[in-house]
Amino acid sequence: MLDAIRAAGQVGFQDLAEVIKKTVFKITRAGELIGRKVAEKHGIEFGIVDISLAPTPAEGDSIGDILIAMGVEDVGAPGTTCALAMLNDCVKKAGLMASQSVGGMSGAFIPVSEDQAMIRAAERGNLSLEKLEAMTAVCSVGLDMVAIPGDTPASTIAGIIADESAIGVINDKTTAARIIPAYGKKAGEFVDYGGLLGKAPIMPVRTISSYNLLSRGGRFPAPTRSLTN
Repeated sequence: MLDAIRAAGQVGFQDLAEVIKKTVFKITRAGELIGRKVAEKHGIEFGIVDISLAPTPAEGDSIGDILIAMGVEDVGAPGTTCALAMLNDCVKKAGLMASQSVGGMSGAFIPVSEDQAMIRAAERGNLSLEKLEAMTAVCSVGLDMVAIPGDTPASTIAGIIADESAIGVINDKTTAARIIPAYGKKAGEFVDYGGLLGKAPIMPVRTISSYNLLSRGGRFPAPTRSLTN
């Protein structure tokens, strides 16, 4: 994917979308055919193809690098959310054409500690927690593998989770908040989980309080999204 976008050069949005879709189609179709052969060999029914773009900490295996290749200077720059939305849409369109049975999340994942470009952007201060939250509104998941200072108040963490939940409910999409308070660590430091979990920069969290909101208790009223029947 990354090489295909770089090779395309400074083409228009529609041409760029075609490059992404053609690449995803080829990869997904190959996976579909291989999966069916394996299922046939073992005498079992073929299931689904999850067309998710999932990064690892390895260089060159990064969703963030794809966004940079699309044209933003760094992850977190204005336009990052737009680029991610386009990437996610192209992945879904091409995957649906390439496979008879698409399932799973089937979109772009943006875990901070598992993606080298995301790690660098957070380390430089270009990617904030607020920008990351905005990006979760257009990708397949929520806040993922985000390390925050260990002394972050519980009410602040609850507020972050509540914000992410609100994005999911209102937009009818899957969200989550895999937030990691790193004991004894402060913003600007790192925690290394090793392997696929990678190295997480401790991202700063705003110190203004949401305690009075969260301490109201009770349940949020069901939104109008629940009245679609």
